[in-house]
Amino acid sequence: GGGGGDGAVEVDTEALMKEYETKMDKSVGMLDDSLRTIRAGKATPQLLDSIKVNAYESQLKLEEVATISVSDATTLMVNVFDETVVDAVLKAVQTADLGFTASQNGQSVKVSIPPLTKDKRVQYVKLAKDYCEKTKVAVRNVRQAAMKKIKGLKSDLSEDVARGMEKDIEAMVKKMNGDIDSAFKNKESELSSV
Repeated sequence: GGGGGDGAVEVDTEALMKEYETKMDKSVGMLDDSLRTIRAGKATPQLLDSIKVNAYESQLKLEEVATISVSDATTLMVNVFDETVVDAVLKAVQTADLGFTASQNGQSVKVSIPPLTKDKRVQYVKLAKDYCEKTKVAVRNVRQAAMKKIKGLKSDLSEDVARGMEKDIEAMVKKMNGDIDSAFKNKESELSSV
């Protein structure tokens, strides 16, 4: 059955659009995290973000067992709270495969960040580009899902509303791709200005 036009299902188009925007935002947010792990040759505490320390019978983040400070452009000092964990911290940095050298200095671990070679730099720019491409694919997938959903709702939406939603999705994609491109450009210039 079902009556005339008035009996149409009320579609919360705004919530739907918000959902797709959130999904796209999430992909771009993850990209920022990924790009942060690509180092530009300057010592920053974030370079050690990915390191996990085996301590107290579990895997802890470095910042949970130590404070990290910058001594100079190529050196980080990791000040460990508990001297029984110093060895574990040293080992964690050495085995993290980040290309840093670590040495113990009392209750601290000194981490030396080698300068970026030209090859490394090229490799990192390529890696950044890969991350950006993957993010674009993720955004495209959200776009596809959104368009499919709108198509499926067309019987419940007026043509104007459906067309408006499609336009909004395209605008979202355009904005996200712009953000992705500028994130890549920033990283590229950061890597080449070391």
